[in-house]
This record gives sequence, structure tokens and C-alpha cells, in this order.
Amino acid sequence: MMIVGDEERFEEFHIYPTHGLLNDPNGLVYFKDQYHVFYQWNPWGTDHKYKVWGHVVSDDLVNWHRLPEALVPSLPEDQSGIYSGSTIVVDYQLYAFYTGNVRNEAGESIASYQMGAVSTDGVHFTKLGKLFDQPAGFTRHVRDPKIFKQNETYFLLLGAQRLDLTGDIIIYSSPDLHHWDFRGSLIDDQLAEVRGYMIECPDIAFIDGQAVLMFSPQGLTAKAGTLENIHNTGYVIGEFDAQRAKFAVQSSFEELDHGFEFYASQTVSHAGRTLLWGWSGMMPEAREQTLPTIADGWAHVLSLPREVSLQAKQLLQKPVAELGPFKRVEAAKITGVGLWELEDTTWQLKLSATMYIERAGNQLTMRRRQWESQQWEERKITGALAMVQLVIDQDIVEVFAGDGQFVMTARYF
Repeated sequence: MMIVGDEERFEEFHIYPTHGLLNDPNGLVYFKDQYHVFYQWNPWGTDHKYKVWGHVVSDDLVNWHRLPEALVPSLPEDQSGIYSGSTIVVDYQLYAFYTGNVRNEAGESIASYQMGAVSTDGVHFTKLGKLFDQPAGFTRHVRDPKIFKQNETYFLLLGAQRLDLTGDIIIYSSPDLHHWDFRGSLIDDQLAEVRGYMIECPDIAFIDGQAVLMFSPQGLTAKAGTLENIHNTGYVIGEFDAQRAKFAVQSSFEELDHGFEFYASQTVSHAGRTLLWGWSGMMPEAREQTLPTIADGWAHVLSLPREVSLQAKQLLQKPVAELGPFKRVEAAKITGVGLWELEDTTWQLKLSATMYIERAGNQLTMRRRQWESQQWEERKITGALAMVQLVIDQDIVEVFAGDGQFVMTARYF
């Protein structure tokens, strides 16, 4: 149960906004004996016209306490919004890096800047201003800084759009978090088939001696039951060369989630494990404005924290153990919100009049009636499904199958 001050929330497992629109998870970190989750938040409306960093903390990844807004527009370079970014702990201080957005009088975004801030308590931040000028060879679409450290050097990844209107991931390095050198493209000419017209939210995690590069390309074409959402998030495995500031790709691009709503993932490593959150809300703008929750003044939710690991160059994702034990049941006995585990070989599960999950042999189908059109849509996964776990909340379900090989997320109402 999430606790917000003295008010109990009815959602059991997920981080929701009290009001307004929530999107990307930001600044994931373990600092001063607590997990901190920052997130994109428009407290003034259910659109994307204004953004601050919302902030929740937890001792146990289950019970969350809401804190005041961590970063709000206050400088010429971030006057229209505090956009996505990340944090790092250095010398007992928490450094935050984010993209500042500037709009014109017509409300159109006209510029973005990479910005810094620092905090001694993880709650109140002092802004450090602009980090560097816009790099040559790219449009104004450069954003979502991800900070990490390797070999005593700090690196900053950024999603970008090249002048030829294709996506890229660029990288900067610094000895001290204050002086930055542009190192060019992280991936050079690799991954041409999954660059799209823009890459957002790059992230890199180091797991069992391997580097996992995650990113969210925009403008990919759906094919053979993959990449079926408006935008997608996935990963490749490889090696990061800190001296050259380059990533050598050693695997194909794989989606992180095979359901309907999952985007802009970010990871945090602590105590020997890596945790991942995503935004369960990426959808076409027209669909977004028909969300049933809009009438109540809020939109979207973060995914569960997932513990990720590697097995034979495949990323496995599982619900964090802190959620508690799953209840092993026959499909017909599921009664709603809860942690459910099913081992039947053939079954159909009705979550509501608008959502079904079916398994037949090695294929699992998630079928949903669109809330705006009442048309049915579906997503499928095929493989050695083994045990299937479902985390069912008030208006979101996350399905974990094949011992973490497959995950499917969907909103339903």
C-alpha cells in the first residue's frame, strides 16, 4: 500500500500521480538509505505542456512516501519544463542532470538545454545551470541525460536526432561533473535498423560483466508481431570502451516489454542488483486524451520496479521480491487486485469485460478492448512460457512469463 502523507492510496503496487499527468521515471537512485524515484509530472493538467520532477521515496520498494516537487522551472534555459534525466551520488551529494525545455508564445518547443543541479539531502536542489552548448550536427532534439561513471571518468549519454532526421545516442565525458567534452556518437554506424527518426532515454547498465544499452527509438515500423506500439523501448548487449567512449553491439535489438504500454525505462544499481522502472502510458495523443481517468484529473502510472539479470545474452525481468509471495491459483479463482501465479498449460483469464489473457501451449495472448473505439486489439508472445505471474492493480496488469524472459504490460479500465 502506498502511503501519501497521512492519506492512504487504494493502488496496491504502482506509483500513481495524485493529480495531473505522470510520465518518464527519472533520477532513480539509492541515497541516504532510501530508494528515490523522480518522475516527469505536469501538476497543472493532463497534457505535456509543462513538466516538473515529482518525487517519491521508499525504504522497501513497496511503501512510498510523496515528497515536494524536486525540480521546477526557474531559469531561462528550463522555463517551460524540467524534462527527463538522471542522478548520481558523489561525495555524499546527489547530482541531478536533466533537460530544460523552452517554448515560444505559441506553446511550441523551440530549444532544449542540458542542465545540472545538486542536493545534500536528496530533497532540496541547487541548480548549477547549463552544462554545455548544443552539439553541432544535431537538431534541437537532444535530451534525456543519463549519467554514469567508469574508470574514474563520468559519462553522460543523450538521446538525439541528427540533421538527416535519424536517431542517435551521443556521449560526453568529464573528470569532475563540471567540465564536459563531446565524444561523438556512442554507437557510430551500428543499429541503423532501429534508430528511427529519434532516440530517447538512453541508459546503460553493467550486469555480470556485460554492458546492456537500453533506449527508446521513435518511428520504427511494426513487423512480425513486434514493435507494434506507437514507440518502443528495447535493449542490446555489448561492451563499453571507456577510453574511446564507444559501445560495441553484440546482440540484436530486443523489446523490453511485449504489451501495450511501456516506454522510457531507466535503471538503478544497488546492493548487487539492478532495478528497472518504465512509464506505462506511451500512446497516441488522441488516445491519451480519451483516457477514462482524465475526467478525474489524472493520467498514467509507472511500471513496477523489476529486477533485471542476464542469462545467455538475454535480459530477464522479474517483479522485485519485496512485493511479497505470489498466490498460486487456478485461473478461474483470480478475484482481482493481487499477486497471482498460474501453472496451467491451457487457460483463459478474464480480468474485466475489456481485458482477457489466454495461454495455449507456448503462446500467450493479451487481448484488450480499446477504451476510445471499443475495437479489440491484441499482443502475443511465443516461447517456453513455464510459470506465468500476474501483478494486477486497479487499472494496470503486468504479466511475467518464462522465468522472466517475457513481460507484457497493459492499462485496462
